[in-house]
Amino acid sequence: MMISIDDLQFGYGRHLLYQGFAARVEQPGIYGLFGRNGSGKSTLLKLLCGLLTPWAGRIQVLGHNPRERAADLLAAVYIVPEEFHLPNLTCAALAATQGVFYPRFSSVLLNEYLAHFEVPQQERFESMSLGQKKKAAIAFALATGTPLLLMDEPTNGLDIVGRAQFRKLLQRPEHAHRAVLISTHQAHDLESILSHIWFIDQGRLALAARMDDLARLLHMGVAHDAAALAQAGGGTLLYQESIGHQLAYVALRSHEPPGAPAPSGSSVQLELLYKALSLNRDTVLKALAPLHHALTHREEHA
Repeated sequence: MMISIDDLQFGYGRHLLYQGFAARVEQPGIYGLFGRNGSGKSTLLKLLCGLLTPWAGRIQVLGHNPRERAADLLAAVYIVPEEFHLPNLTCAALAATQGVFYPRFSSVLLNEYLAHFEVPQQERFESMSLGQKKKAAIAFALATGTPLLLMDEPTNGLDIVGRAQFRKLLQRPEHAHRAVLISTHQAHDLESILSHIWFIDQGRLALAARMDDLARLLHMGVAHDAAALAQAGGGTLLYQESIGHQLAYVALRSHEPPGAPAPSGSSVQLELLYKALSLNRDTVLKALAPLHHALTHREEHA
C-alpha cells in the first residue's frame, strides 16, 4: 500500500482541522484533492511527507511513518509546495546539488522537461519570472522519479500554454508508476488527466472516487431550458445553476449495471461537480455514497 491514513486528528491551536480522517492510496495514478478554502488540503500534503506531526491517528507512507523522516522515505517522496524558494542557481547546478538525494533522478529527463516548458537553462533563478521558476520546480520534481509526488496548486502562476504543457508531461509513460497527489482549485485544468478525486469536507474524506466511475454514474452538462433539464441524464437531478438563460446541471444516471463502461461521450466536468459538492453537499454525497464505499472496499482488498 502506498498511503494508509487511519483516524487522523490534526489542527492548529484550538482549531481542529481533521477528525477521524481515513484514506488509502493502493495504486499509482493522479489523485486530485478538492475542498473549500481551509479544508486542509495543503496540510494533508505536509502530513504525508512528515513536515507536520499528527495529533493522533496513524499515517503510513510507503511503509514508513513519515514524521520519522527516514532516509529511504525522503528519497522516495517529493513535494512541490504552493509557495517555494529556489536558490540562485542555474537548473544544471540545482540538478548537480539536489538530484543526488533521489536515486531515480534523471538529468536527461530534466533537460527534456525544461525544454518542453521552454525554461532558459543557463539563467539563474533570480533572473527568471515567477512562471519560469514554477516550471523549473515542476520539471525538477518530475525528474526525481519518486514513487510519490505531492503537488500543491501546481498550475498557479502558469499561463494557458504552461498549463497544457504541465498536463502533457504528467501523462508521459515514465510517470505511470507514481502516485501523484495534487491539491488544486483549478479543476478544469486537470480533469482530463486525473484518475481519482478526493473531496475533503468537515475534517473527513467525504468522497473518494475513480474518474471513470463518476463518468459512468453521473451525467452533467448544460440544458437549454427547464424542459430539457427535466430529461437530463434520465435520472435524479443533484444540482443545477443558471448560466444566462441556460441551466448547468449534475444528475445521477438511471441504474447502470456494476462494472459497466461509461456511456459514449460522457465526461466529468470537475468544476461543476466541485460546485455541486460544495453547495449541495449532502444530496450529492448521499447519492454517491455507494461509490465511495465500493472504492474503499476495493482498495482495501486489492
